[in-house]
Amino acid sequence: MGEQDYEYQLKPLVIPGTAFLVIYPATVLMLYFLTKLPALEFRLLLIIYAVAAAGLISLWVFAKSKRVRIEDESITFSSILGKKSLHPDDIRRVSFFHTKQGQEVAQIRTHRDSYYLTEFYFPFPELMSDLEYFVQAHGIKSNLS
Repeated sequence: MGEQDYEYQLKPLVIPGTAFLVIYPATVLMLYFLTKLPALEFRLLLIIYAVAAAGLISLWVFAKSKRVRIEDESITFSSILGKKSLHPDDIRRVSFFHTKQGQEVAQIRTHRDSYYLTEFYFPFPELMSDLEYFVQAHGIKSNLS
């Protein structure tokens, strides 16, 4: 099993976020000039935009820092918020399933928490192969045939 970092992909977050950051101010300015919005409402819309922009930027920073690494004796989840290593003894069950939208998901359950690996991690097929190998090598309960 090759030890590799699997990174979270930002494309699903960047395109709608960028569209919002571009379209919202244009819409607000058009409303301001066409309907003569009062200053209070205009400021309120600017505050909403600033809060949403700050939220999107923090989401992008967090997503950019998300990584998963499957090693011989542990699965490590890391992000800007810190690292969490799961050893085979910590893992209660691993479930592989598909969502209604057809997206493949792996759920790793411990005694307290659940961790999800989705197609947003790149390269996803290699991640699933490494996870399946890890599950089989350590005899972890799963729904694999």
